Amino acid sequence: MGRREIWSDSHIQNIASQYVCVIEETFFLYPPAWLKNPPNPASTKLFKTYTANAPAGTFPERTSTYQGLYCLMPDGRYLSGKFARQTRDVAKRTLLGGLKKWQEITQQKSLHPKAVPTNKLAMYGGDPLKKNGIKLEVVYRDLPRGNVKRPGNAQFPNPYNLGWFDFTPTEAKSFRPSGKEKTALPDSILRKLARTRLKDAVRGQMSDWKEGALQEGTLYTQLVSKRDGQSVYQLTGSAVLESADQSFKPEFFGFVRFNEITGEFADFRLLASGQRTGKGPANGRATDLGPAPMAVSLTLYRE
Repeated sequence: MGRREIWSDSHIQNIASQYVCVIEETFFLYPPAWLKNPPNPASTKLFKTYTANAPAGTFPERTSTYQGLYCLMPDGRYLSGKFARQTRDVAKRTLLGGLKKWQEITQQKSLHPKAVPTNKLAMYGGDPLKKNGIKLEVVYRDLPRGNVKRPGNAQFPNPYNLGWFDFTPTEAKSFRPSGKEKTALPDSILRKLARTRLKDAVRGQMSDWKEGALQEGTLYTQLVSKRDGQSVYQLTGSAVLESADQSFKPEFFGFVRFNEITGEFADFRLLASGQRTGKGPANGRATDLGPAPMAVSLTLYRE
């Protein structure tokens, strides 16, 4: 939601360019007591310093997540902040408030801050790009329900969510069988895809399916054309994912295009669409249990 509702705003982008912007997994910024070795202890220490310096009421009592928009100095001093997901206007005020306080501090302390670096950043998530691997951008969204073409609510109409997925070079090679017959991809590939990405994350966060949730399913690939140095493989199949509280039963449609001259994947498009039911702890489905149509699309990332 943040990428679409907040960070797509050009005014907010301009304000944010005056900060060194960082994205971090909030679970590790302020981990529970039982997690003794967070993966980035420097980030954890900095954020705990920030929260200790924040005004009372910035964070709810005994929260289990510290997701939000936070502005702080390199030593953890508090500038501004808002807990959890906020509207565009609130985000704008938070960023401007942090800048104002920063400017006051630099004047009082006679500080001379350096310019914010403008290095080109990777515009993708997940693993680093791997030669002969496949990096996919994942989009989750509800499908039309009769006359309701964009299901949602007043605050976030037409909701969708974004993510990333990676196939290793070995896994990617499986999409290009040597023969012309329809070929089922290895079960390990479908299981990896289904458990981690074929979930109801349209409106919020959704953990991966537990082992055993994939009741049945097959993803097929088949060579359908080969000309001008391009090989095209059709993707088909279906899956059934079920747990005690929710389900998703998608059909698969898509294709893979491989450039035989360059030895690289030129396109990858896979749509998993079907009926979903139930809700998860933080995916915003408490009042929308279904059954209702949902789709997950995976498309090749291009630099």
